[in-house]
Amino acid sequence: MPVEQAQHRIEAELADVAGAFHPGLQWAEARYEGDPDLTGFCGTSGCKKTGRTEMIAKQAARVRITSKRYQEPLDVVQTLWTGKGYSVDRYKGAVEVKGSGFTLWFAVGVNGCAEVRATLTNVTDTSDDKGNGGFGRGPLAYAAQCATVDDPYWSH
Repeated sequence: MPVEQAQHRIEAELADVAGAFHPGLQWAEARYEGDPDLTGFCGTSGCKKTGRTEMIAKQAARVRITSKRYQEPLDVVQTLWTGKGYSVDRYKGAVEVKGSGFTLWFAVGVNGCAEVRATLTNVTDTSDDKGNGGFGRGPLAYAAQCATVDDPYWSH
């Protein structure tokens, strides 16, 4: 899958999650990363890039979610993803979709921080042999602003 197409799909998934909340959660800037596919043993014999990579996007909500509301955001995201036809697995503090070539994950941590991750596999790797270039962008500390905003609904 071309990088632009993968990025568009991931951005659409992140936007759908953000748009599902009423009142909204205010999201920090997303972080995009790549995890190139490698062949061979990456020890003394070396390994080679396959030309494919995994595109990973991570985004954190700025609004703190109080413990008495932890299940509500999970319900919102589970309803959204089920409505899209995805098979959703639910855990104590997270919901997850494992599709063919993609994964979606949403969780609320004990600190009130909500995070969403979207991963696409088989994306064209545009980085060089040293890992430069590619589609890495956004803040490295993407969750630094997570749960820093008090909201009249979600935080109380």
